[in-house]
Amino acid sequence: MKKIWLIMIVVIILSGCTATREKEERSLGSIMKNIITHELNEVEPEHKDEVNEWLADARLNGTEGQFYIKSYSDETSEFKYSYIYGKGYSDYEVSFGYTSSDLTSKGDIRIAGIKGENYADSFVKVKSINDRSIFLIVSDENSRNSK
Repeated sequence: MKKIWLIMIVVIILSGCTATREKEERSLGSIMKNIITHELNEVEPEHKDEVNEWLADARLNGTEGQFYIKSYSDETSEFKYSYIYGKGYSDYEVSFGYTSSDLTSKGDIRIAGIKGENYADSFVKVKSINDRSIFLIVSDENSRNSK
């Protein structure tokens, strides 16, 4: 009888450890989604009219390789929304980086325009935590071309 109880306790402990590890892995993904997300050619409903007007102007007056940024944030908002458009870019590489040894900087969001074979004029929406110490860096050099 004691052996059965001992086996049951070991099984319960082992299953609890496995569940904790899975929960940690899932929570890392959800934490990153709370720091930064991005979507191609998507606009938040409350920004739609203003972004469409801004985008039409940028497409009409922009030059090849030039980037345009439209941002929305205020002191009370949890998130900052940035729309990035580069004439001639069909896709964007978005990455978040930080230096754990530098406590004065929260990091930077790097956006690189990618020119595709087909000429699609795309833009990217970046939703990030609203923190002034996170910088937005835009370039036409993505990591695939810089290696």
